[in-house]
Formats: sequence, structure tokens, C-alpha cells
Amino acid sequence: MMRIILSLGIGLVFLFIYQQSVSPIYAGPITVETATSTPVTVSATTSNGMIEVVSAEATSDFPRGINFRVEIKSDIVIEEIALRMKIGQQKSGVYEYFDIEPSQTVSADMFWNTNTSSRYIPPGTVISYSLEVSAKDGLTLETKPTEIVLHDVRFEWKEIEFETISVAYHGPVESRAEEVLNAIVTTMSFMEPVLGESQEDPIRVTMYNNVKEMLVALPPGSSTIRRELITEGQAFNNIGTLLVLGGGRLSTGTASHEVTHILVHRAGQSVFGNVPDWLHEGLAEFGNVSPSFSYDIALDFAVHSGRILPITSMPGKPGNPEDVIIYYGQASSLIEYMITRYGPGKMRELLADLKSGSNIDDAMTNVYEKKKIEIENGWRKHIGAPEYEMPDGSSILPTPLPRPTVTVFSLTPQAGSKAVTSLKSVKPTPTPNLELGSESSSLDSNAQIENLPDARDCGVSMTHNRVNGSIFLLMGLTVGIAARRRGRIK
Repeated sequence: MMRIILSLGIGLVFLFIYQQSVSPIYAGPITVETATSTPVTVSATTSNGMIEVVSAEATSDFPRGINFRVEIKSDIVIEEIALRMKIGQQKSGVYEYFDIEPSQTVSADMFWNTNTSSRYIPPGTVISYSLEVSAKDGLTLETKPTEIVLHDVRFEWKEIEFETISVAYHGPVESRAEEVLNAIVTTMSFMEPVLGESQEDPIRVTMYNNVKEMLVALPPGSSTIRRELITEGQAFNNIGTLLVLGGGRLSTGTASHEVTHILVHRAGQSVFGNVPDWLHEGLAEFGNVSPSFSYDIALDFAVHSGRILPITSMPGKPGNPEDVIIYYGQASSLIEYMITRYGPGKMRELLADLKSGSNIDDAMTNVYEKKKIEIENGWRKHIGAPEYEMPDGSSILPTPLPRPTVTVFSLTPQAGSKAVTSLKSVKPTPTPNLELGSESSSLDSNAQIENLPDARDCGVSMTHNRVNGSIFLLMGLTVGIAARRRGRIK
């Protein structure tokens, strides 16, 4: 128990020294009023006629979608009008045609839905769009790209920004927005030796004041997810957009953690593979300027109760909420060990190797000259946990299923066969009614959001029975460790 209290004290002192030593780069707010619609007028003359874009307008109607409206005139018949759109920092774009009748004067509208899982775009994202007009006789016109911000139209937004980072907020919460911006700037400065120089691509943050506001802005999902979880932050890595619950007490830590996810994605993601979850989460928590001590306590509990997970061999986060807390604690501690033991330069090399196309096993060998299990066991020894032994490959092969005996099809009953006496006796198995809050419905709901942009919602609070389980775990951590140590003293 004394060790836990001492650890908490040392941690608080370290955090105080760290916050004093890392001076914030952000100096003051730059308030920007941003419009929800941006009209653009472009015209071009060709040798055999003229196409004139009288107006082209895009208007946010989040969370429903985006309204596009164009008016075009030409000396010859306009046959097609195509919309090219690029979303945030995504490399690829979308291509869609307006529904028009060929004419010399065309006014057309297009509504781009964003309220489905496959087409969701988070609020605050920069949308770049252009037009491609095709007329008779091969005459074409392409407009220059124009940018708009997909703001949530339920509120009037203001922005504060520093260099490539901007935080949008509404209401009398400018000071909280400044805290969030300062936490992000400090995080980027702190993580630069680990991840490399900060990228020039922008990062946009939209801050909501309460859970009710933020629920509407999250990716479309089932009511089960919305009832069971309160998301405190969500990063959309490939878009460069971040949502933060500013009314929560963990807003600065959440923003710091989530923006690190975006930085890790940019430093290590490739078209050939993803950055492993344990590396992603560990780096995100390592970069957190306002970390939670619950992860350290959970890790200490796991060490003394034999619940340490084989983290580098796991394909992703565990499904058990209590194990998730341990997983985060392990990931954070493992990454801290790797950076402290081998230096931040090695971690930077590891991410660069992953970005070049190597898988995690090859990248670990290339950079550290050790297998990932060797690195993990070195960390286990460092924290006083037993080494993990990889299971023998032969022992984890699936048990072969017996093959059914194939018989000749015949209407005549065969020996050993079962006859159906009556079709009425064969009753269908009733499908269980999945109520909201059930584990099965939660699993189905998660499957519906797999096609979303690369998103991570790590700052999650659990309600109902799950929060009780997590609270009991955290309450039991200290008691369990203390009781175990008293047993050792005896």
C-alpha cells in the first residue's frame, strides 16, 4: 500500500515538473468566424465557345449531409457536370455526377449524404471540391479546388488556432478550448523526438460541451452503443479530424491521447498494413500530457494477480472491459520501457520501417535486432512479471472434425438413416430477442461501423452494469495488492 501511495506521489511530482519544463507554444487565441457555405465563380473561354460557371455553392447540413448547387451557362449544349470531392487528408477522392438535362443553361443540385456508416464525415473536416463540365463537341472545363469546413449546423462556431492546429467551439467556453489547443501543441512538441518532425498537414478539432451534443456528431451506430458508452474523444486518423467532449474533466488528456493517434498514423501507417494496436495505444498514452493513474494501478494489480496479457501477440484489444484497462496499462508501460531502454530514435526508425511496408515482426527485427517477444519479455522482467512462452505451433492446431459418411441419394429409406415423420413437427428455432444493452446486440452494433474512416475512440466511459464492473475492479486493485503483500509479510 505504501508503494502505491509513493508511486502516486512520485507521479504527481513528475507531472508537475514536466508541465513546468515544457512551456506551451500556444500564445493566444485567433478567433475566426467560418461560414457554412462557400460560393465560387469560374469562367473559361475556348476556341469554339464559352462555358461559364455562374455559381457553385456547397453548404453544410451536418449531420444529414452536404448541399451542392451549381449554375452554368454555355454557348453550346452542356452534357455532363461532375463533382470531384476530397475529404480531409485522405489520398483518394470521390466522383459523382449531377442529374441534369442537356441544355445551354443548367441549374442543378446534389445532396451528398453523410448520415450513413459508409459515407460518414466527422464535423470540422475540410472538404475540397471542384467541378468538371463537359459540353458538346468535346468542350470541357475544370474549376480549381475550393475548400469548405463541414461544421455542425446546430451551433454557431468560433475557432482558435495555432499554426496547422485549430479548435472549433461554441458558447462561452473559450478558456476550455485554449486548454485543449495548448495540450495538443504541447503533445506534438513532446512527441517530436519519438515520431519525427511534426507534419504540415492540418489537424482540426471540434469540441462539444456535453454528451447530448456529441452523440449526434458521432458515427452512425445502434442505440445500444449510444446507451452503453460515453465517448470522450474520437480521432479520425486518415482524415485528420478529432472530436472532443470539452465538458468532461478529462478533456485535455483525451485530446492529447487522441491527437497522438493521428501523429502515429501519419508516421507509421502504410498501404500494406496497420500499426499494431498495442503500439498505437502505447504511444498515444505515452504522449498523454494528462495521463490517468488508473492504468498504472491496473498494471500493478495484473502483475501481482497473474493477469498480464501476451500483449505483443494479441491481434487487438480484448473484449472484457476490465482487461481493456490492463491492456492500456501494459501498452503504456511497454512503450515507455522501449523508449527509455533503446532511445526515441529507435522508435522513430520502427515507425518509418512500418511505413515503408514492413510488418511488425520484420520491423522489430530490423530495428531492435530482437523479436517482439524478446522485447516483451525484457519488459516483463523489468516490471517483475513472469516471461511469456509462445505456445508450440503443433499444440494450437485446430482439432479435425469427423467427416460425414456420404451415401447414395435414394427415396427408399436406407439403413442407419433418419426419416422425417411430419413436416409439422419440425419447428423453427426462435430467434432470441436482443434487448438494448445485451452483449449480443452490442457485438452486432460494432460490426456495423467497420467501414468507417480509420477512427479510434479511446476516451470511453462505460455506463450501467459495465461501469459498476470497472469501478469494482479499480476499487479491488488496491485492496487485492495490499492483501497479497500482507500475505507475503506473514
